[in-house]
Amino acid sequence: MNGTYERPLPRRRVEVVTVWYGYALSHWRGPRMPRFSSPMVSAWNPVLAQGLAVDPHAPAPYRDELWCDRWIAEALLYGRKPYGAFTLPADEVMRWFAKSGGTNLVYRAQLDGELVRVVAGTSERYGQLFDLDALIADYREALPKDVAEREAQALDAHRSRSPALDYVLTENAEALFAQAALSVRGLTLGYPPRETAARIGAEAAP
Repeated sequence: MNGTYERPLPRRRVEVVTVWYGYALSHWRGPRMPRFSSPMVSAWNPVLAQGLAVDPHAPAPYRDELWCDRWIAEALLYGRKPYGAFTLPADEVMRWFAKSGGTNLVYRAQLDGELVRVVAGTSERYGQLFDLDALIADYREALPKDVAEREAQALDAHRSRSPALDYVLTENAEALFAQAALSVRGLTLGYPPRETAARIGAEAAP
């Protein structure tokens, strides 16, 4: 059994489990956000990028300490994520550079001991990549009004910006990314907005 399994819950909520050969890698509950969808947003993005597993002793796809970095690098190349960072051996990074030539990816790289750290993002604008109107409408329905408006304003302000311009090429780009609104960070990483909304709601709760 492999895949993402969803179960509707009362009060417009949903339960989602990602499963690998019968073993749960993630399990969470959050608001339903039915309007928004994107091929760059998936329940697998946070799971496989972070090496998540519900039971750390259960079998999982992560074969070595660089498995998640390799997955992020590939997901970026094939348009499954709009932005990400990975650290790999120089020969693998050089092959990745060569493959990225025919994409819209922009990257920054630096040596990290014997490895190379790469931060990469697509040059396409958020307004081209995503249906922001649908996403904002979902956030307004999923969160308390004042919290939803804060996140809606942050998303709306990103329409003409891009992951590459704002969070790769800008000076102190990674620090700026860490300070961005959660809705923007989640979307930029390709994380499901309903999972991000659940986190925003939890942080905003008294």
